[in-house]
Amino acid sequence: MLLLDGQAGIGKKLLAMDLAKMLCEHSSEPIIWLTPIDGKAEDRDSPAKIDAKIAELSQKFMQNPFHTGYITESALISVGMVKHLLRNFELKAGGNRVAIITNADSMRDDAANKLLKTFEDVPPNTYFILTANSRHSLLPTIRSRSTCFSVSSLSNSEISEILKYYGYAAPTGDILEFAAGSAGKAMLAVDSNYSAIKEKIEVYAKLALEGDASSAILCTQAIEKDANIAAFFLEGLALYLLKIYSGQCSVHIQSIHFLLQAMLAKKFTAEHAIQNMALRLAQKAI
Repeated sequence: MLLLDGQAGIGKKLLAMDLAKMLCEHSSEPIIWLTPIDGKAEDRDSPAKIDAKIAELSQKFMQNPFHTGYITESALISVGMVKHLLRNFELKAGGNRVAIITNADSMRDDAANKLLKTFEDVPPNTYFILTANSRHSLLPTIRSRSTCFSVSSLSNSEISEILKYYGYAAPTGDILEFAAGSAGKAMLAVDSNYSAIKEKIEVYAKLALEGDASSAILCTQAIEKDANIAAFFLEGLALYLLKIYSGQCSVHIQSIHFLLQAMLAKKFTAEHAIQNMALRLAQKAI
C-alpha cells in the first residue's frame, strides 16, 4: 500500500497511473479504479452506476490527470462502492494487479473501515495506491498500513509547461498566484475566467471595507449562483486581503475559511456566503 498526499492538482494521479503501469507491465490484469462520485446515495449502491461513473472519471483522469474540476466537493466514496471494489479480489489474479483509490480522504469512515480487513491482509500480487490532499484526513489505521509519500507543489515554470502541454495558453501572473503551486487549480481558474472574477473582487472589497455592504453584494450578483465560482471568489478575496493588509487580517481569513467550508458542505448557499462576508467586512470597517 502506497499513500501519495499533497495539494490537489499537482500530479498525484499521474504518478499513481505511471506506477500502476510499471507494476502491471507483464500482467493481464486491468488497473482498478475507485474514485469519489456524486449524485444520489442510491447511485453509490448500484454496481452498474458505480462502474459507469468511475469509467467516465478514469477516462478523464487519463486524458488530463491534473485538472481538479472532475470531482465535485459533494462527491464521496461510500460503503457500497468499497464493497463493489472488493469483489475484484474474489478471483485469483493473472499477474500483478493495482487498485488506484483517488481522493481517499473523501472516504466516509464506515467505507474506510470496510477496507481495513483487506488492507491488513492484502491479497497476493495486489497493490493499492491511494491519493489524498492530506494523509491526516484519513483514519490512523489506514495511514499506519501505508507507505506514505508527500508530493511537492509545483513551481510556476512547471505549471506553465503543464498547462501548455494540455492545450492551455500561458497562465498570467494572477492565475499563477492564485494556483499556489497547483497546475489543476490553474486550469480550473482559466476555465472559470478568474481574471474577470479578480476585477470584481477588488470592487467588492473596496465597497465592503468602506461599509457599503449592499453595494458590495450587488456587484457580485453575476457570479454568486455557482458554488465553484463563489469558492474561487472567496479564495481570491483572501489573497487580496492578505496583500492590502500585509498579512494582518487573520479574522477575515478565518471568516473566509469558515464560509468556504460551510458553503461547500451546503450549509450556506453561495449567495449567502458572499453576502455574509460583505457584511463582516463592512462591520469590521465600521
